[in-house]
Amino acid sequence: MSLLESLMTRVGDTKVPRYARETFGFRSLVQRTSEFARIEALPRRDWRDIDYTRIVNEEIAVGDLRLWPIQCAALAEIALHRGAFLPIGVGQGKAFISLLAPVVLEAERPVLFVPAALRDQTLDHVLPLMRRHFRLHPRLRVIGYSELSLAKNSEMLERFEPDVVVLDECHAVKDKGTGRTRRLVRYFREHPETVCVAMSGTVSSRSLKDFAHILQWCLKDRAPLPRSWRELSVWADAIDEGVADDARAAPGALAVFCRDGENVRQGFRRRLVETPAVVASKEDDLGVSLRIQRLAVEVPENVRAALAKLRNTWETPNGDIVTEAVDLWRHARELALGFWYRWDPPAPREWMDARREWKKYVRETLKNNKRGLDTELQVWNECQAADNRPVHFDCPKVWKDWRDIKDTFKPRSIAEWVNDFALRYCGEWMQEGGIVWTEQVAFGERLAKPRFSGRTYHGAGDVSILTTTALVIIASISAHGQGKNLQRYSRNLITAPPSSGKVWEQLLGRTHRQGQTSDEVTVDVMLHAPELEAAFAQARSDAGYLEDALGNRQKLNYADIVV
Repeated sequence: MSLLESLMTRVGDTKVPRYARETFGFRSLVQRTSEFARIEALPRRDWRDIDYTRIVNEEIAVGDLRLWPIQCAALAEIALHRGAFLPIGVGQGKAFISLLAPVVLEAERPVLFVPAALRDQTLDHVLPLMRRHFRLHPRLRVIGYSELSLAKNSEMLERFEPDVVVLDECHAVKDKGTGRTRRLVRYFREHPETVCVAMSGTVSSRSLKDFAHILQWCLKDRAPLPRSWRELSVWADAIDEGVADDARAAPGALAVFCRDGENVRQGFRRRLVETPAVVASKEDDLGVSLRIQRLAVEVPENVRAALAKLRNTWETPNGDIVTEAVDLWRHARELALGFWYRWDPPAPREWMDARREWKKYVRETLKNNKRGLDTELQVWNECQAADNRPVHFDCPKVWKDWRDIKDTFKPRSIAEWVNDFALRYCGEWMQEGGIVWTEQVAFGERLAKPRFSGRTYHGAGDVSILTTTALVIIASISAHGQGKNLQRYSRNLITAPPSSGKVWEQLLGRTHRQGQTSDEVTVDVMLHAPELEAAFAQARSDAGYLEDALGNRQKLNYADIVV
C-alpha cells in the first residue's frame, strides 16, 4: 500500500484533497466518527463457541423432535438479548425459530408476520407438527405481510399492541417506501420497547439500506450500522453491489474491520455476524452437491427476428411502441420464450399519460409526507376528501385528471404467441421428472396443456404443491419460490432466470435443503438470449455481495456452474 492510500484510509474525509480521492476513483470515504466508534466498541463473539443445544432442547421440547444447533443458538440469543437479527440460510430451520421465539421471550401479545403464500402452510402444516414436539405460545397471531399492506389495516399494529414482533422472511419489509414497512417503522418508533426478531436467508438484495432499519428494530443501540441516513449512505457507497465507479466511496475507517487479505465487505461481515444477538449461518453442510448448467436451446428465426426488432426499434411484434426500459426488458424475456403480453385493446395515450402523472404524484407524496400516509389508496382518499370540501384549492389537479379518465379503460393482458419452441423443449425435459419453474403465468398454463405436457401448473394460492406425489410439476417462481419444502425433487428447470441473487437463493433452497436424499441436485437454466444471460450474471454478482457482506454461504457461489 502506498503512503497516499494509507493516508486515505486513516484520516478524515475533510483532510483528504478532492484530487487525491479522485486519483483512486472515490467520491468520498468512510470517516471515523463518534457513531463509527460506537460500532467499533460493540462486543464481539462467535456463537459457535457455546453449545446451546442440550440446554434449549431440554427447556422447550416435549416430544422426540430436537432442534439443530443453529436453531438452539438463535433461541438462546433471542432470550439473552431480548431480540435478534438472524441471517440464516435457506432450509436451515427458520420456521421453527419464528414459532418458538415468543415462547422463549415469554411474550404476552406476540405477532408473527410471514409472506402471504406461507401463512396457510404455517397454520395447516408447520404448527400441527410442532405442537406434537414443542411448547408453543397459545396466543400467537400469524399474519401475512399483505394483510398489513391493506388500507383497512393501517391501524392493525396499534390495535393488537404486540410486545414481540417476529418477522419471518424479513426481506418482505426491506423497502421503506411500501405501506407495510411504513407501518412497522411508525410502530417501532412509537413503541421502542417492542422486541423484534427478524430472519431471512436473503435479508438483502444489493445494499446495506435493505436491512439497516430491520437491524435497528432488533438490536436497538447495539446495531452495528450507522443510525444516521447520511453516514449509512457513505458506508453503502463503500460496500454495496452495483455502485457506479464514479460514486464508490473509499473504505476509510472501515479498514480497521479487515484482516489481512480481506476486502471491505468481508471485514464488515465479521463485524456484523460477531455482534451479540446476530446469528448467521455460513457453511453448507447438506452433503448434497449442487450443479447448475446451461441448456442448449435453439432459437427459431422468427423469435430471433422479433427480439432484434424489439431491441433496435423498441417495437413489439405487432408494432406497439415500448416507452420505458423496464417494459423493454420484460418483453425481451417473454419473447425469449416465444410470446409476449399485450393489452387488448391497447391503452389510449391520454389514459397512459394521466396514469403516469398520478403514479409519480403518489410516489412523491408517500416519500415526503408526514401525515402517516402509507399506501396509494390513502393518498387517493385524502385527495377525494379535499375535493369534497367547499373550497377545493388543496385538491391536486393530477388527481382530478386521473379520476376523470381512469375508469374509461380497463387493462386486459393477453399472451400473443410467436413460437412454441420453448414449450416443446420443456415438454421433452419433463420426461425424466422434476420441477419446471416459470415466472410467467401464461407460459406455465400453456405448458400444462396436454399437447405439451399434460402436467399440473401450481400457481398462486395452490397449496397442493406441498402434498402432490406427481413426479413432474410446473411451478410459479413468485408463488412457490420461497418457503416451500420440495426436497422430494432433485431436478429443476428454470425457464427465465431471475436477476436477483436473493430470489435465486430462495429458489435453489426449495430442493437443495435439509431432507434431500439425492446425492446431487441439478438446475438446468435457459440462457439462450442476451437478456437471460444478463439476468443470470447479475444474480451471480448479487450472490458475491450477499456472501461477502452478510456471511451467508450463497448457493450460487458454491454450486458447480457449467454455462
